[in-house]
Amino acid sequence: MGPAARSADASSRWTLPDAVDLGLTAREAEVLGYVAEGWSNKRIADELVISPRTVGIHVSNVLHKLGVSTRGEAAALLRRLSAG
Repeated sequence: MGPAARSADASSRWTLPDAVDLGLTAREAEVLGYVAEGWSNKRIADELVISPRTVGIHVSNVLHKLGVSTRGEAAALLRRLSAG
């Protein structure tokens, strides 16, 4: 399965209204979807055509807004929210 297929799978479970409810911007929600899929900052940057440093800033903002410390915790929270 290619990157586009994986990102489509993630986005079908995670919607912008969910992100807004958590205080995330559309870009932060997009980055969170990729983080939950296990993508590295470099890979996310390549996909979104932004710098890895910018991805890192988005990830940091997401972790802060979600009140978690790690990418794994953010991914777990996203999975719980997407499940129900």
